[in-house]
Amino acid sequence: MKLESHYIRLREKLPHVGERQEYELMLDDMAAILDCTHRNVAMILSKMDKQGWLQWLPKRGRGNKSTLIFLTPAEDVILLLAKELVERKDLRGALEQMNVSSIPETLKEHFHSWLNGYFGYSSELRDSKRFDTLRFPLTQPILTLDPAFTNFSAESHLVNQLFDSLVRYNRLTQTVEPHLAHAWEADATRTSWTFYLRKGVLFHHGKELSAEDIRFTLERLKQSSARSLYRWVYKQIERIDISDPLTLTVHLSEPNELFTQFMSTNRASIIPIDAYKQGGEEAFAQSPIGTGPFKLTYHDTSMCVLDAFPAYFQGRAHLDRVELWHVPDMQEQDRFRTLESFQIIHNYRMPGEAESTWQQVQQQGSTCKFVTVNLRKHGPLKDPAVRKAICGAIEQRRMLELLDGDAVYAADSFIRHTAVQPPVLELTHLRERIKQSGYAGERLVLCTIPHYERDALLVQTLLREAGVTSEVVLLPMEEFKGDRRLEADLLLFSIMLDNDIELRLIDLFKSMQHHLEPDCKSAVEQFIGAALREPHRDGRAGLLQSIERRLCDEHVLHYLYFKRLKTTYHASVKGISLDSLDWVQFKNIWFKPYSEPFANRVYNHSSRRE
Repeated sequence: MKLESHYIRLREKLPHVGERQEYELMLDDMAAILDCTHRNVAMILSKMDKQGWLQWLPKRGRGNKSTLIFLTPAEDVILLLAKELVERKDLRGALEQMNVSSIPETLKEHFHSWLNGYFGYSSELRDSKRFDTLRFPLTQPILTLDPAFTNFSAESHLVNQLFDSLVRYNRLTQTVEPHLAHAWEADATRTSWTFYLRKGVLFHHGKELSAEDIRFTLERLKQSSARSLYRWVYKQIERIDISDPLTLTVHLSEPNELFTQFMSTNRASIIPIDAYKQGGEEAFAQSPIGTGPFKLTYHDTSMCVLDAFPAYFQGRAHLDRVELWHVPDMQEQDRFRTLESFQIIHNYRMPGEAESTWQQVQQQGSTCKFVTVNLRKHGPLKDPAVRKAICGAIEQRRMLELLDGDAVYAADSFIRHTAVQPPVLELTHLRERIKQSGYAGERLVLCTIPHYERDALLVQTLLREAGVTSEVVLLPMEEFKGDRRLEADLLLFSIMLDNDIELRLIDLFKSMQHHLEPDCKSAVEQFIGAALREPHRDGRAGLLQSIERRLCDEHVLHYLYFKRLKTTYHASVKGISLDSLDWVQFKNIWFKPYSEPFANRVYNHSSRRE
């Protein structure tokens, strides 16, 4: 145990002893408090004495009491310990130390002020060169950095920094553009796609990119047994032919007008065949190697360190290093202090008093929470009348009132963001509708992942108000992807509507087919097939809306709300641009020199992959 922890323990066990007050106790008592031997007690107290924290006046002889005099408040040592924990990369532990209720607010302010000088943007000279570091806390744990298996937006964002795909999607022109591949073409059947690779693109370990890496990447996706995003695209790949080290052709089993858009997603990030085979899947997920603007130099449960990749084929990043520290969610009362401390904030509600000095970007993406009905389970929801009444009980306006946020709004379509809300019904009318539907009081199981527990509890509240009994069951993400979710009556999830909205919607509708009745399942499959053959975006949108209408008309899909995504940034931050998930791209960030005392900070209050 650290010396600071021993002192804090002493003060906790002797709360009645004030500073500079003499207190007598036996050495045996001190050994019991510190849970160590007499010899170690003497060593510990001697060290504390040298630090000036206390005075220990021992008296020799069995039965004699020694004198203890505290000189330093426990809070001061807690502050010292918190700072040491930060220096040791344990930010979570430091915040836990400072969240003790007995700590005075002035001391907490002092710690946050010190922390502000530690996090964010810093610049130093190394060998006569400027070394720029961006250090910021991240609320999500980073469980994997394998592009094929990311679940959360934080993981996906880091994949975008470490890897590249063959092509990129331009949100402004809504077109696919060259990236690792400088050109591509498809045959008349839209089932054979040929890609031409750039010369001289290097992976982080020095190997040059070749067509073999592309083939290995796609075949790995195809052979994966995991239920991952866009798995249905992987299964369309029949074979991959290599013409030369820089040219390959991907053959599909059926036409897919969205194939190049899939190849622009980070799920199709290109990995090096040699590095993956050398370390294996688990090692690669923790220490991945890509071609991206940053390379991973450190990764554990507490932090990730990314260093700029000097040989990046699109030019070196302005920053030299990015450190992402895993910390728990910050408290609501710290919002304005947080805003002052960090220069870039994602998906964060900005207090009114900050609007004059901060700018907000309305991001292109949004998330939509929704509930689907599992028709594979025998129960009351097999009856369309009951489904209609249950969906009616989950009123959007009431849901929005309970959420009470400036970034949420009504939804009645994944594609159209102009919802028309039905009139609000009195609870007595809702309860009467439930009774008339044939619902007989059966307990409904509502299943979701732990991250959406709050939304599930709100839905449960609305159902209870309408007279419907329900139980919320939380499953880990990997279990939710499997068949266990099909034991529930209702499923609550969300979808991220970003650059990849068409792919994501098809992925969602294919997932929903697992719990639809045969007629509806067949209709959805036909619409999806037509959408994949449709070359025009507007035509595909119409087909996807037809699926929405069918699912809503049968009351197996019920929208809860949209959530807007925003990026807030200070005027000193330059180079703001957003990736597919509406995170700031680290490669483009640079900081304008400033004269006034302001802590350059970045903070990401991230949302999960929706």
